[in-house]
Amino acid sequence: MDRRKVLKGLGFGFATLPFIQVKATQPTLKDYSSYFTTDQTTDEKFWKKFRKDFYDVPDDFINLENGYFGVQPIPVYKAYLQNIEQVNVNSSRYLRTDYSKDFTEIKSGLSDFACIDAGEALITRNATEALNIAIQGLDWQKGDEVILSGQDYFSMIETFEMLEKQKGIIVRRIDLPLLPESDEEIIKQYEAAVSSNTRCILLTHMIHLTGQILPVKKIADRFKPQGIDIIVDAAHSFAQIDFNLKDLGADFVGVTLHKWFGNPLGAGLLYVNKTRIKDLSPLFGDSGADADDIKKLDHFGTLSVPTILTIPNAQAFNETITIPVKEKRLRYLQNYWTSRAKEIPNVMVTTPYDPARSCAIASFKIEGMQTKDVIQQLYDKKKVFTVIRYLPDQEVVRVTPSLYNLTEELDVLIDGIKSIA
Repeated sequence: MDRRKVLKGLGFGFATLPFIQVKATQPTLKDYSSYFTTDQTTDEKFWKKFRKDFYDVPDDFINLENGYFGVQPIPVYKAYLQNIEQVNVNSSRYLRTDYSKDFTEIKSGLSDFACIDAGEALITRNATEALNIAIQGLDWQKGDEVILSGQDYFSMIETFEMLEKQKGIIVRRIDLPLLPESDEEIIKQYEAAVSSNTRCILLTHMIHLTGQILPVKKIADRFKPQGIDIIVDAAHSFAQIDFNLKDLGADFVGVTLHKWFGNPLGAGLLYVNKTRIKDLSPLFGDSGADADDIKKLDHFGTLSVPTILTIPNAQAFNETITIPVKEKRLRYLQNYWTSRAKEIPNVMVTTPYDPARSCAIASFKIEGMQTKDVIQQLYDKKKVFTVIRYLPDQEVVRVTPSLYNLTEELDVLIDGIKSIA
């Protein structure tokens, strides 16, 4: 049995912390498993029942801002509450006796899900922490150049700006096209910025501002042979689209587990290629682990134990639905509203329509209107909750449906955009 099957055999629970027992009258993941062998992408009746059975969402507003963090499915949420209670009851005895074994099994199962080795995985609190461990762990020298985009996540940009002041590295910024016509159009932007001093390229796999998916593997294949490190922010792509972390071709990848993976807030994952662990210095003080042991990087204190213990439940949910099914439904929801929005006068969709270049996340703007006013009017008039995002040269409205959202809710969004535009 592989590690994932072992976890399933345990019922996604642990010796002193049993998995929450769902009442027989409530539909379970097992009841739904057979449904995902057929194409349910456009069956709104199916997804309405799925929403009712597995999500507890308010009915006084429509949440189309699921990019911040994901709403936990009911079985995940219930398991989380159970884990909080049991950790509190069993206290130090559990953490000092059985937790280490349970943590090892959880990490192994999560590594299987991500298709990496457990010895290459580090569970963190979020993608920002994961990426900081990688970025600040490298041996930067004065004059080393880093290439990044103004559409990368601001926290990662600020990390490099900090190193620019502290270490004397040079940060070079490129302008990514909003609506590229080809991968080569994107790659050429990086080619134009690369020099003999280029040490690293930061890439955001799925841009949080617009949802654009970058051709990370092609970029890595182009520049890694030149000795350039590729660091990837996969906070939004992980568990939203179907890929393996190693498929990205990068040695360092940071992931968030409380976005599309659906875990409680406060969990992330760092992948470091086993051949590169020795090249990272610990961000948090450590002198006990070997140079090639990833444990040298995790000396950052106690994580939220109930959050970690709930990872197998979120993993079970994703494995039942399957990521390909999830990706297809999310892309359908995005295309459903963007295909209509781009036909509305004065409305510009700022996300590529090509299925290979986007999935759930998309953004738009209305010519002649302040973005903050568009967001406010959508909520005031239609009770549709969205969020403003700041591109280097403009502001956009980001719309992010999740699995529990229905096309009838997107119809409300479209009606709101029409009335405002």
